[in-house]
Amino acid sequence: MQVRWLLIASVLALVAVVLMVYWRAGQRVMPPTSPLANEADYLQKREKLRPLQMVKGTRPFKPEEMQLLRQAVQDMTDFRLRCRALTALAYVRDPQQRQEAIQLAQGRLKDPEGVVRQYALWALGNLGAKEAISSVLPLLQDPDQRVRQQARKTLQQLGYKVGE
Repeated sequence: MQVRWLLIASVLALVAVVLMVYWRAGQRVMPPTSPLANEADYLQKREKLRPLQMVKGTRPFKPEEMQLLRQAVQDMTDFRLRCRALTALAYVRDPQQRQEAIQLAQGRLKDPEGVVRQYALWALGNLGAKEAISSVLPLLQDPDQRVRQQARKTLQQLGYKVGE
């Protein structure tokens, strides 16, 4: 009987350790160098960006929508806002807005957060921004492996031959 209880306690302790490790690993998904903004503030801004992400090139953005996207893509308080803004900008089809979207995405190629650099690369590829190739090439040497992989994909999307 005691052996059975000891076995059950050991299994429960092992499960607790595994859950704790898993939970801590999940925390590392958030970039460590970017303190998250006040969560309520983020949620409020996210709700303003969400409908713009759904436009996906079906219409040009209104001037006030472009202003919101400009602010969000440069918001250094929370990397998630920059990613959401880049997602919305990646589908722009209006020629003027497309040029601005390319400039904004290129500006984020030097973002301190790797995930934002990834989104910027993805946006440039989605926009077909061949004029950005020279800005993308240095990211083949980025310290973040995921950024290097996305840089390779983006360059290939833009018709640039990338060596292994």
